Amino acid sequence: MDATAATTYLELAGAALSDTTSGALLDEIAWPREVEERFFADGEQELPVVEYAPAAHTHDDEIARLVAVREKLEGDHPILVSLRGAVSSAIDKARLLSSVGTSELGRVSNEIYGGARTTFLGRTKLELAEHLLARITSHGWDRRRPEAEPDIGAEDLRDRFESRVAGKKNLELRVVIDPKLTSKAIAGATRVRIREGATFHPWEVEGLYRHEIETHAFSAQNGAAQRAMPFLKSGGPRTTETQEGLAVFAELYHRALATPRLRRLALRVKTCAMAEDGATFLDVYRALVDGEGAAPRDAFLDAQRLFRGGDVRGGSVFTKDTVYISGLLRTYAFLATFVRGGFRDECELVMAGRIDLDDITALVALDRLGLVTRPKLLPRWLRDWETLLPYFSFTSFLDGLDLGPVEAGYRHVIDTAKAAVPKPVNGRKQD
Repeated sequence: MDATAATTYLELAGAALSDTTSGALLDEIAWPREVEERFFADGEQELPVVEYAPAAHTHDDEIARLVAVREKLEGDHPILVSLRGAVSSAIDKARLLSSVGTSELGRVSNEIYGGARTTFLGRTKLELAEHLLARITSHGWDRRRPEAEPDIGAEDLRDRFESRVAGKKNLELRVVIDPKLTSKAIAGATRVRIREGATFHPWEVEGLYRHEIETHAFSAQNGAAQRAMPFLKSGGPRTTETQEGLAVFAELYHRALATPRLRRLALRVKTCAMAEDGATFLDVYRALVDGEGAAPRDAFLDAQRLFRGGDVRGGSVFTKDTVYISGLLRTYAFLATFVRGGFRDECELVMAGRIDLDDITALVALDRLGLVTRPKLLPRWLRDWETLLPYFSFTSFLDGLDLGPVEAGYRHVIDTAKAAVPKPVNGRKQD
């Protein structure tokens, strides 16, 4: 395919995608803050009541128009495959919005994002989550326990983020406090919103910066800068797994993925499996509070993410939160391959916009035709290219290493540590 033909197809898909009328998906299905306050005011005993505007079939005309455009993009060239995927993603978003508040949402969500038992590389997401939960469970007790640092308020977090982005070239970003936000923090293309009244553990600050700003905001603004493909600013549901995978990888690589954070991501997959099997909002909430020791507000927010747009009685749930861990695995596999090959240009294309990793083949082809604007906003892990190859070289060695004999050699020490009991101090057991 030459540049002229590629441009024609890009313009066709771009016009269709820019003409969509459906709003931001997560904003459309978000619960009002009042639902949370009412839940706690009622003693955490009643299923939340959420009113959704009748949405079934309201996007039929848009879906039909997009389907007609998709049919004009037939062919097996990677550019056409990618553009069909982008249009299909817009269709999927409209399908999701049409199913909000109905029993269909869970089925549509599972088709788009997969569910807890969707298989990737021979393992289900649930199996991967359970593996991680087992690996990060601590069995010992340590004498050295640093005093907990005080939590950080929303205003303080805003000020820290504003200080870090001040003066960055090519970056247009505002950080605002949002009294209506149900998530603790979320990044759009040019604005990061922080929930009013939210508090953050000190270890969350670096992770949020790498996740929300250096991944989500950077990729959106790089996409908006694409002269031939400005629709990469938003991506759509198909890009979610890659975007969240890149964001969590950034946390992991910069040692900002703390144990509580990884545990929370894994538990989201586990509770999704529960809800898909029929667990109600209250079942999930109590499992998090009573079974996992989560703080009530955190448990509510995580349960809410799962049931937004769906049925609080269980069965039909929003499965997006299952993609964080599988996305990390996909991202790691991609980077391990391309970094070890020395393909820096191709790796940087993951930040050309909000893309799916399957778009890389098309982006390479478009780049060769001069139709890609190289991303100017790159996360630190990608800017520091020379630190990536040693990381993946060493982890590739560990991939095939059996640590069983090592653990067996230290079994006595491990058993002794597990059995350690704090000595009483002034007649009281230490915490």
